[in-house]
Amino acid sequence: MTILAGDIGGTNVRLALFEEREGRLERGRIEKYRVREFEGLEAVVRAFLRPDDAVAAAGFGIAGPVKDGRCIATNFPWRVDVADVRAAFAIPVAVLVNDLVANGWGVSELPPAGFAVLNEGVAAPDGNAAILSPGTGLGEGYLVRIAGRLVPQASEGGHASFAPRHPEEVELLKFLEGEFGHVSYERILSGPGLRNLYRFERLRSGRPQPEWLTAEFAEAGDHAPVIAKNALNNRDDVCMRTLQRFASILGGEAGNLALKVLATGGVFLGGGIPPKILPRLREGTFFTAFCDKGRFGPLLSRIPVKVILDDTCALLGAARAAADARGRGAG
Repeated sequence: MTILAGDIGGTNVRLALFEEREGRLERGRIEKYRVREFEGLEAVVRAFLRPDDAVAAAGFGIAGPVKDGRCIATNFPWRVDVADVRAAFAIPVAVLVNDLVANGWGVSELPPAGFAVLNEGVAAPDGNAAILSPGTGLGEGYLVRIAGRLVPQASEGGHASFAPRHPEEVELLKFLEGEFGHVSYERILSGPGLRNLYRFERLRSGRPQPEWLTAEFAEAGDHAPVIAKNALNNRDDVCMRTLQRFASILGGEAGNLALKVLATGGVFLGGGIPPKILPRLREGTFFTAFCDKGRFGPLLSRIPVKVILDDTCALLGAARAAADARGRGAG
């Protein structure tokens, strides 16, 4: 059975074909497209599919809240209705899920090599799990253990209010409130959030931005990778403090989510940012903040924490969601 899978993010859309054989998903052709170059999902699918592609089911994960197969995306101007895609391409079964739900399904499809371990821990066999994905935005989700299987659930927890943990973070909150009003975790734990953190740290430093860094920002266009690169290379101390604070706040919020859903089965970090800053996440700042929950620190210290390295995780999960829907006769 041929399955079309899509991972629709704030910056890129990736589409791939999978074959399901004896319950296993085998990936075939894969392509990446820029969101801003297309008017909507149907146009991207049309660019991807070939005349001889016989698609039996399709699944798409999208960054935004999904209701009844429809979504108004959060960080880009798309309205997606999976029924339109199903009709336009005569696909018998098609499903649309939140991107963190797709990532959640994908976690169970990945081999051990698909992860980097931040804390080995001991996974409780009956425990739930949590997933956070900082990238263009901040996705959060959780997985509930049902009949021995981790079943992902949607969440928009990335838009919950940022809660400072010490005086410097109170300063950060006030700094961002002046610009945004409501300050969510996404305003900090995302690509644009990394730039917000940098602006805060540059102001606190009292020193002007070096000319060479200004030139790198101008050339790249996107500040986040430049900040991360110069932090990891120890070239600019403001970039270094920015990334350290990012890791600390990410750890604190990952610990919050782990407590809220009792994620004794594991916490997973997805999205585009964690794999790129893995050396900083391993240095201890992240895990110290993760466990800094008073009396519940010991419980958190035993939870496995892993970074998702395989960037096809959401595609795998979208394909699994489509295969399950076809098996149920849904869609």
